[in-house]
Amino acid sequence: MPTYGLQAILLAGLLSLFCLRKRTLDLYIAALIAFWTVAVIFIYWHFGADQVNFYSNDQYWHWRILNQYLPWEGIRFNRDGLIGLRYLITLPAYFATKAGFDGILFIKFTQLIYLVLIYRLGRRFLAQYSIQPKIWHLFLYCGPLMIFMSTLAMRDLAIGFFATSFLLERNYLMRSVGLFGSLLLRPHLAVALVVGWAVAEILSKLKSKFYYWSIFLGMLVMYTSGAFMYFVGSTIQDGIPFRTATNVFNQYKFTRFGANLIGLQFLTLSDAEVHASIISLILARAVFLDTFITPLAFLVVLLIPRPKLNELQIMVFMSFAFFYGLVSQTAWNSTRQNIPFLISMGLLAIVGITQSKMSRQNLGVA
Repeated sequence: MPTYGLQAILLAGLLSLFCLRKRTLDLYIAALIAFWTVAVIFIYWHFGADQVNFYSNDQYWHWRILNQYLPWEGIRFNRDGLIGLRYLITLPAYFATKAGFDGILFIKFTQLIYLVLIYRLGRRFLAQYSIQPKIWHLFLYCGPLMIFMSTLAMRDLAIGFFATSFLLERNYLMRSVGLFGSLLLRPHLAVALVVGWAVAEILSKLKSKFYYWSIFLGMLVMYTSGAFMYFVGSTIQDGIPFRTATNVFNQYKFTRFGANLIGLQFLTLSDAEVHASIISLILARAVFLDTFITPLAFLVVLLIPRPKLNELQIMVFMSFAFFYGLVSQTAWNSTRQNIPFLISMGLLAIVGITQSKMSRQNLGVA
C-alpha cells in the first residue's frame, strides 16, 4: 500500500509540473489531479489486488495483458496485438512496469492524462466561438462521469479524446490521429465516425427547410445501416455466416435508442445484463448528472437550426445513430460506450446555448 500510494503521488506530481503555466495551475486541473490521487489510493486501499474487478472486468483484461500476454507472448505488431491487446494504452503501462510502476495504476494515470487533454481540447473548441469557460460548462463535457472514469484502468477516456479530436478538431493531422486512435481502441466506432462525417457532408448541402426531415430520415438510415453492418462485420471478423438481420425494427430497439439518448439505457436491459439494482443506478444519476443532462442539452440544440453548427451537430448525431445500430444487435450497451459522443455533444450544447442566449440579449437591446 505505501509503495502504491507513493507512486500515485509521484505520478500526480509529475503531471502537475507538466501542466504548470506561468507558475500557476489551472484550478480544474489542480482539483482533478488532487481528487484522482486520493481516489486511486482509496480504491486500492479498499479493494487491494481485487481492484481490477471493481466496476468493470475491462480492468482485469488489462491486468491479464500486462501480466500474462505481453510477458509470455511478447509484443506482436499484428491485428490481434494492435487492436485486441489494446497496445495504445497497455504498452506504455507495460514499459512503465519495467521502471517499477504498478501497471494498473499507470493505465489509470494515462486515463487522467487523456481527461486533461479532453479538457484542453474543449477549451480550444470553445475559444473558436469566443466563449469563456464557466463552471457549468465542465458538467457538460468533462464532469463527474469523466472524472470517475479517470480513476479506473480502462480505455474509455482515451477513446473519448480520439473520437472528439476527429469530430471537432479543425487540424487535419489531429483529425487523422483521432480516427487512427479510435480505430485501434474501438474499430466499429471509427467506422461510425467516418460514416457520420460522410452523411453530414451530404446533408449539410440541403436547404434549411429540409433540416428536420434530414435529421429524422438520416437517423433511420444510419440506425438501419449500423444494424446490418454488425452482421457484415461478424462475417468478416469471426467468420460467422452472413444472415439477414432480424428484429432490427421493433419497439424495444427504438425504446432503447431513446433511453440511450438520455443516459437511461439500463432501464431497457434485463437483470442478467445489469447486475446492480435499478434503484442504485437511478440514484447514481444524481451524482453523474452529465450522463443525461449532456445528451438532453444536445438534443435541444440539435433541434434549433444554426448554419455554422449544423454540420457538426449532424455529424455527431449520425455517428451516434450508426454506432447505436451496431451495438443494438448485442446484449451489452452502457453509458461508457457513449462517452466519445457525450464529450462532443456537451461542447456543441455549450456553443448552442451560449449563442441562443446572446441572440436573445441582442434582440432585447434592439
